[in-house]
Amino acid sequence: MYLSAYYNWIEFNGKFLLTNDIGKYYFLNEDEFYDFAEGRLSPRSDIFNVLKKRGFLYQDKDEYISEFQYEMARMKRCLLSATRLMILVLTDSCNQRCVYCQAGGAHSSNMSADTCRKAVNLAVQSPVSHMTIEFQGGEPTMNPDVLRFTVPYARKVFAEHGKNVNFALVSNMTSIDAELLRWLIGQDVNISTSLDGPRTVHEYNRPLAINKSSYDSWHKGVELYRKLCAECGKNPVISAIQTTTRKSLNYPEEIIDEYISNGINHLYVRPLTPLGRARENWNVIGYSPKEYVKFYCRLIDCMIEKCRNGVYVSEATASIYLKRIFNGDAVGHTEFRSPCGAATGQIAVNYDGNIYTCDEGRMLANMGDDIFRLGSVDNTYRELMMSPVAHVVCTASCAEALPMCSDCVYMPYCSVCPVVNYGLECDLIQRDEYSYRCVIAKGILDYLFMLIQRNNPNEMQILQKWANS
Repeated sequence: MYLSAYYNWIEFNGKFLLTNDIGKYYFLNEDEFYDFAEGRLSPRSDIFNVLKKRGFLYQDKDEYISEFQYEMARMKRCLLSATRLMILVLTDSCNQRCVYCQAGGAHSSNMSADTCRKAVNLAVQSPVSHMTIEFQGGEPTMNPDVLRFTVPYARKVFAEHGKNVNFALVSNMTSIDAELLRWLIGQDVNISTSLDGPRTVHEYNRPLAINKSSYDSWHKGVELYRKLCAECGKNPVISAIQTTTRKSLNYPEEIIDEYISNGINHLYVRPLTPLGRARENWNVIGYSPKEYVKFYCRLIDCMIEKCRNGVYVSEATASIYLKRIFNGDAVGHTEFRSPCGAATGQIAVNYDGNIYTCDEGRMLANMGDDIFRLGSVDNTYRELMMSPVAHVVCTASCAEALPMCSDCVYMPYCSVCPVVNYGLECDLIQRDEYSYRCVIAKGILDYLFMLIQRNNPNEMQILQKWANS
């Protein structure tokens, strides 16, 4: 006699894939599945013992709780944390005219030093011991004076409170000068940039406002950064994000090769967020979610082949999912949480001092809808977290309680974005199981579980390495 714990299932390539709330999975054949579901498994059978060990069934409730409570806590430990990331939008000015970004228009505004000071004083109120302040734009290096003010000021304020702070800068690397780069290196500011692929793709997606090669300018900026790091005796670590447009879909192998040739072996490949300028240009640069999944699977296939041939390369989204599948470790970007990390994991401070749940919420505000505004730098941290907006976004992004999500086999690994849902459907709650984000997430997870089910030793070794990276 046994009871089954809560689980979801789906027929999967001739088997039944089961998952549960603690992130465990297992494949059963048809007879095994119906024996399990109908309570006919023998306690002496191997299947019974495997399913018990993975938390799909139990004989004693107290024993089950005792055994798996810490795994559940590990999966949901983000609930016991607070805001760890503050995005400071130093300017909406930019020297690029990316086909999917609103920055760099005729109107431009900069964040003032006083707004930054207030933002830092607010950030230190978050009850965490370590905070990351990330400078964004536009192109944040176009407001260098405020950048130079904020880093030492924040370091001083956090030190006075016995807390740590580190800094990240998101730059297109096309206009940054040696003096500012040398200062950033000396201040230990991590640099993240964008590389959308080989020349033809990058220059289409991310043209400069002036008649000059954005691809060549990016290479020049990155090489200067590496040269200055070498002079300072520091390791020139640089991360890059790839944004996929319709132009990118035919170049998955070339995108990987471009990254490898630039000494970057970890990609963060992202689909377009259909908001702002990307939405306006969707008929030109957009695609169906199935088209993106096809591109992404080709890209992962190519990465696996590279790894098998001795050239290590990995991808961030796959790594985040695999950490959850193999390790039960719900780490990663705040957008991958359930509930999502909007407000509770990150906040975005716009150049005018208004504060939003996340960067996507700020993006909607730039489109004229400030529904995701939490407050401003004149508020306290507690006031921001007690905002009805923060509460509603948390409620609307709890996948375990949402229609369709709660019954989905991928619920333990997946997440929802109420901001994107609202931007696309004017509803915080996703109502369509074939929505853009949902089809992409399911497509990627289908592919990863297909690899897992195939259980090729070489492929599994690579997937495990990605999960542990």
